[in-house]
Amino acid sequence: MAASNKWLMSSVAYYLDFFTVPLFIVLALYLAPIDPVQIVAGLLAWTLVEYSAHRFLFHSLYRREHWTHHVDVLAYIGVSSWRTSSTFAVLLLCAGYVGLTSMFAGAIAGYFFYISVHYVMHRPEHWAYPLIPRLVANHDLHHRKGVEKNFGVSSPLWDHVFRTYVRAHALDGNQERA
Repeated sequence: MAASNKWLMSSVAYYLDFFTVPLFIVLALYLAPIDPVQIVAGLLAWTLVEYSAHRFLFHSLYRREHWTHHVDVLAYIGVSSWRTSSTFAVLLLCAGYVGLTSMFAGAIAGYFFYISVHYVMHRPEHWAYPLIPRLVANHDLHHRKGVEKNFGVSSPLWDHVFRTYVRAHALDGNQERA
């Protein structure tokens, strides 16, 4: 499969979410009373959104664009921060309107964890890399050619629920990395 340059972006555009997302979290927590149950529900909801987007969008509808990441894991590939920030702004307004601001904060904190972990897992020299060995192993398997498993990047929870989780010893061992 040929790679696509459609999601290739500048380094500024790539790293912008690392600054804007914490601002959305702080703003959400400032705007309304903090509800720990909603925060946990938001984190859990994020893991399902992450799994679903990765499995059903990135590996089907946007497969060619996502394949670029599989070909060059260090390339600045992703969804533009303008799109994520615009979406988060609308979601924050809606969450505030219906009283789910803490849930929004939890979900966006989950997104921040996802982008942070995904960044680290492709950079073994990063100081945090040794802290996430199981997540790295799961994601490494996901990047092997022919392995359509382990879609959860920040958590394998939904891979277990939907039976798309695989361990290294369960594979043939002769599969190529992609």
